[in-house]
Amino acid sequence: MATNHAAVMMPPWTGIILQLPLQQYTALGTVRHLPRLEAAADNTAVWLRGIPATEPVDPLLLQLPAICTWYVDSAQRLFRKGDLTPTDILDNALVWQPLPKWLTVSLPVSGMPHPVNEGARITLIPIAQPGETTALLTTLAHWHTYGETAPAIRLQQLSFAADNQDRVLIIGHPLPSIPGKAYVREQQLLLPAGFALQPAGIAPLIVQQLDPQQEYLLLFHPDGSWERIPQHALVPATRRGIRATHSGPAQPETYDNVF
Repeated sequence: MATNHAAVMMPPWTGIILQLPLQQYTALGTVRHLPRLEAAADNTAVWLRGIPATEPVDPLLLQLPAICTWYVDSAQRLFRKGDLTPTDILDNALVWQPLPKWLTVSLPVSGMPHPVNEGARITLIPIAQPGETTALLTTLAHWHTYGETAPAIRLQQLSFAADNQDRVLIIGHPLPSIPGKAYVREQQLLLPAGFALQPAGIAPLIVQQLDPQQEYLLLFHPDGSWERIPQHALVPATRRGIRATHSGPAQPETYDNVF
């Protein structure tokens, strides 16, 4: 059987190197995400290496405007495909860098002609099926009356805070059956029962904007206005504690419906 000498004598390629015109360097942006690629440049060309010679070449690489596709051996000699003798030697003065570092990306500045200073309005809309209520805004008088007769086991499930407007915010479950406004808790937001934020799913953004340190409860009213209530103001509900409670020293901070 005859021996295929050409196959035996073919140099062992260590990789493929693409040579592109220097002015076409931006074309490398289409392959910037591919792994293992490195780039370097001289006065006339951009060189791209890291392409295995033993694997199919990525179609994106085949679409690059290459001057030449070189096969390189361990001695850094450059061969044209199918040639047994090298055409050139790779310049060892080239400074190679990973392609994402060599071809950096600059994000464009906002195309808005003017800064956007108007806040986004918080909207609450009525819903047919409210969630489970876990907060109640009532008066100090109603709270005192409830506290005198409520079983201790019921009080153990509750905490509360009072302000200087004789209002009391009660948190827990089950809530006492006393007059007041019921609220549903969503993360740190207390939304009036029967209402939901619009658009849906905006709660995390509101929390991030209004209370990034998660130090407050944000109590909303149906018109979208809201109050910031320090979480440390909440204390466990006990009969003695309720009897001793008078108007709180500080009024919650109240805001309109823009954030």
